[in-house]
Amino acid sequence: MPLTAEQLAHKVDDLRGLHEHTGHWDYRTRVRKIINGGSQGVAALLGSNSENYNEDLPIPNMIESGLEHLAQKLGRVPDLKVDPYNNKDSERAKNKSEKIERIIHSYDKNCKLDMQLPQAARWLPGYGFCVWIIRNKKDRFGNMYPHAELRDPYDCFPGYYGPDQQPNELALVRIVPAHVIKKLYPHAKIDMNKMTSQYSGGWQQGLYKDAYSRNWENDTSDGEELIEYYNEEGTYVYYPTAKQILDFTPNPLKTGPRFVIAKRFSFDRLQGQYDHVLGLMSAMAKINVLSIIAMEDAVFTETNIVGEIESGNYKRGRFAINYLTPGSQVAKPTNNLPYQMFQQIDRLERQLRLGASYPVTDDAQSPNSFVTGRGLQELMSSVDLNVREYQLSLKNAIEEIDSKRLEMDEILNKDKRKPLSGYANGAAFSEQYSPASDIGGQYDTRRVYGVMAGFDEPTKIVSGLQLLQAGIIDRETLQENMDGLDNLQKINNRITKDEAEDVLFETLKVQATQGDPKATMALVQIRKNPSSMSSILDKFYTAEEEVPAEEQAIMDQMAALEGAPQVPQGPPPDMRSLLLQGGDPNVQS
Repeated sequence: MPLTAEQLAHKVDDLRGLHEHTGHWDYRTRVRKIINGGSQGVAALLGSNSENYNEDLPIPNMIESGLEHLAQKLGRVPDLKVDPYNNKDSERAKNKSEKIERIIHSYDKNCKLDMQLPQAARWLPGYGFCVWIIRNKKDRFGNMYPHAELRDPYDCFPGYYGPDQQPNELALVRIVPAHVIKKLYPHAKIDMNKMTSQYSGGWQQGLYKDAYSRNWENDTSDGEELIEYYNEEGTYVYYPTAKQILDFTPNPLKTGPRFVIAKRFSFDRLQGQYDHVLGLMSAMAKINVLSIIAMEDAVFTETNIVGEIESGNYKRGRFAINYLTPGSQVAKPTNNLPYQMFQQIDRLERQLRLGASYPVTDDAQSPNSFVTGRGLQELMSSVDLNVREYQLSLKNAIEEIDSKRLEMDEILNKDKRKPLSGYANGAAFSEQYSPASDIGGQYDTRRVYGVMAGFDEPTKIVSGLQLLQAGIIDRETLQENMDGLDNLQKINNRITKDEAEDVLFETLKVQATQGDPKATMALVQIRKNPSSMSSILDKFYTAEEEVPAEEQAIMDQMAALEGAPQVPQGPPPDMRSLLLQGGDPNVQS
């Protein structure tokens, strides 16, 4: 039974209160300011000590840098596998599974999943979770497809997490100008004064303030709250100012609400990667500020004069002259910086890196305490385990996204014939499909991160070649795990062609060395036209049609009677003479 406006208001308040009670909302706000930097980031770190540092904080933002390095290891779309569902009809089941793989690849292309994952890889460690909404969306040709829409978790308030780590309700807050709400929902009860004042800001305000959540600095007070609430029954659009439900869309899915949440593993509450190191970052910032102040004081120290100055003023500068009475002394006190200050900075940095799983090797630095391969391996082991946990969370979330998209496509689009295009298994495809027959209730998929997932490119190449040489992986697996390789089928076809040409060319050289005139002539032609080597080799190795001996004898007699020149007898010419003479075996030296 659909909720009333009053019931919906209570549920939204409960979800917001849940996150405020656990302190996660305060953490979200603070970590967002620190990572984004600027004056708000300085204030979040230094508090009352930030007056003299509006934008320029004399400290590297190690949380932002660590998040970027971690996200670059996580932002790759895992490989897709769909296992056959029926062993009794293996060929048919295999074809259906391959068709479903192509369907999902088409989904991924339409929603630009490869663009979403790098952003999700920042939100998941930063906020502790990320959110996808599953909805039906038109493509540019008017065909409806299930779409996975990544939403900013800053203003998302999920419910309690059950044993499967998936809540059954979600509230999402948007800040939207009043005139935009009126345009989307004409029946909305909006104060016309608000709509007029908000629209007076011009077209730019109307363009940018209808963005989801408070993205892109959309955190001002010139908009109205609009709340999306998701549960198993459907989706509500709620306008709290007027206490009005503007829209309700029933949930077509039978397997739960139409949203998916990837959650970071934590002890007993929603927690981000850097929740427990914000204090260390703040302490580092304060000590850096104090050290700069101390260094400035050491350079610009006060001047102490014991006695009197005749002029009454003490002049400073390169060419200044001061007249002192006899017995006067001028002294500048020494201000030595305590070495413990710099030791403390180094100590805090090590603690922050340890707590944030951000090793110095990510910054292309060599740790002093680890100089052996074994030491580096131990240093990176905790980071690798951390990456694997994030990959596990993303993998399960994307599998759930696949399942909900397939289910929604089958339920809402049924027997419609729709075009299907994309890129899978190293080759492009373009065909048609029918959700009802081609999906047929098969919603399970497997997402697999490659054997070198999380490695940087140089490490991938070195480790991949070692694994290939050891026979642990094949060449295609190595190619699939390397970025920048497009259309593996075409690449492998070219590799095979090049390898075959190398063998044929080496054989041709051997035959020419042994005195084969045909092989020698082929080499001469290749020298003259290197770009035509493939066609020359094809012609050379193509079997010629055999002529019967009797017919060949008659042709020789006819040629003799007509005065045709005869091929000189004797041993075949050598390769050197042919190359010097332009390649004509009949030219005499």
